[in-house]
Amino acid sequence: MSTRGIQTQSAIYTETGDPQTVMKVIRHSIPDEIGHNQVVLRMLAAPINPSDLNQIEGTYPVKGRFSEINVEGLQTPLKAAVGGNEGVAEVMSMGRNVSGLQTGDWVVPNKAGEYGTWSTHALVEADNIIAIPKEWREDVDAIDVACLKVNPCTAYRLLKDFVQLAPGDFVIQNGANSGVGRAVIQLARHWGFRTINVVRDRPNLSELSHELQGLGADIVISDQQLASSEIKERIKSLGTPIRLGLNCVGGRTTLQMTKLISQGGVLVSYGGMSRQPVTMPTSLLLFKDLCAKGFWMNRWYSACHADAEMKVERNSMWRTILKMTAEGHFATQPLLCKQWLPNMTADQSKSLVSDAVSWNAGAKRAFVFY
Repeated sequence: MSTRGIQTQSAIYTETGDPQTVMKVIRHSIPDEIGHNQVVLRMLAAPINPSDLNQIEGTYPVKGRFSEINVEGLQTPLKAAVGGNEGVAEVMSMGRNVSGLQTGDWVVPNKAGEYGTWSTHALVEADNIIAIPKEWREDVDAIDVACLKVNPCTAYRLLKDFVQLAPGDFVIQNGANSGVGRAVIQLARHWGFRTINVVRDRPNLSELSHELQGLGADIVISDQQLASSEIKERIKSLGTPIRLGLNCVGGRTTLQMTKLISQGGVLVSYGGMSRQPVTMPTSLLLFKDLCAKGFWMNRWYSACHADAEMKVERNSMWRTILKMTAEGHFATQPLLCKQWLPNMTADQSKSLVSDAVSWNAGAKRAFVFY
């Protein structure tokens, strides 16, 4: 299969470290002849997740895939990894042995670490991508598909896998304005669950509360209010047990939130943004019989690869979220999209990438390649 003339720009790193320091943008070409089981992709969109930055720093369990890249202007190949683990791409061409794909199909990575998504194009093994059926993505933007696999699906599993919730049940969560937190709010509303949402205290708390309530949040409080007697009385007055707590922060905020979970409830941690440990007093274990568990979406997907029933469940999950999106019942978290076009100069692309991978970037960012 000939792919002559496809020029590519990629955000790469040759060593781990501070993303703004180690990330570079290179120009290279897709090989003229590709393997029989390979697929050429044109990237459509790819978000920048905190886990991507952790991976570049070398602190994430899933490591970047380093391989030799023939960089334009260099005599010898450069051993480097392309950044990014989540995204959506369009199939441009494929090797003769590839089946189940057509030119124009939209695909997502099978699992993290197999290839980098921060690139205008990519050459991948067919086994490393999964096609999104065309009927699933009708009336859905590419950026919504690009952000499908991590945050919305984490929220989906958190609400489905740990407690058998019934309509009217309450869930309490911190980090409620994060990507997962917003997804929890919307999925919970869709299924009839109610949410108590804890956010970091801030001057515009009222504005954020109104925004989250617009997504379906029932109660929004700040982390500073968690330990107040007023909040405790408000929780008691609900008349419904809080059976599930969701944590992505850690530290004292999580401890205060855990104290509000009802007898026999479950606390699930899926992140640790404060980098402080999760602590639980013995009294909560003995007298309230609380259970603490952890969840990592990558581990779920890894188990999914060898389990036919889990693959069916994965497809149902993706279909549900995309259908909700198309019908206006689910919205991807607010993103600042950075347009990355193949004809940009190296300096333009380098500036764009450097800005996007900063921990101080503020709003979550994403690359769009069209």
